[in-house]
Amino acid sequence: MKSLLVTIVSLLALSCGSIATSAKETVMYKKIDKDGNVVFTDKPIPGSKPITVKTDVNVVSTPKPAYKAPTISDSSEEDDDEKKFKYEVLAIDTPKNDEGIRANDGRINVIVAVTPNLRPNHSVQLKLDGNNVGQAQKIPYFNLTEVERGTHQLQAMIIDDDSGETVQSSDAISFHALIASRLNQNRRKKR
Repeated sequence: MKSLLVTIVSLLALSCGSIATSAKETVMYKKIDKDGNVVFTDKPIPGSKPITVKTDVNVVSTPKPAYKAPTISDSSEEDDDEKKFKYEVLAIDTPKNDEGIRANDGRINVIVAVTPNLRPNHSVQLKLDGNNVGQAQKIPYFNLTEVERGTHQLQAMIIDDDSGETVQSSDAISFHALIASRLNQNRRKKR
């Protein structure tokens, strides 16, 4: 009885060992066809040779993702980056400084140069003679109306949409609105 038990335990140990070995090895078949191409398959085909492949050595660890969940300190670093950000160019492009502009109808087109493009949470606010002109907007083109004749000052500012704070200001420029005098209207009629 004792020898029968030893035999059964030995057979179980051998079968478990072969199962463990078979889990770490796989038999593949290799054949070279008439054109010299190597063909691998998991089923035997005529003219193929069996190859034992160890499956436990082909383990590739995947790289960990570079993404790191934001923490409170990360968001404060982003806020610091936002505060340190400065536009390379912020200037009144049109009209030029000290330019005279014929505007008998009182309309002046203003173009603000901004480089790089506005950030999503920023807008451009234009000031004429120190007063805001309309609302801050996402496009750097403004059409001023009812501008009176004379010399005026223009300045552009980048506004943070969330806080309403001024992020950056351009240098102020002067331009001269040239509007025909109403006193001279009689002269035109006589000509």
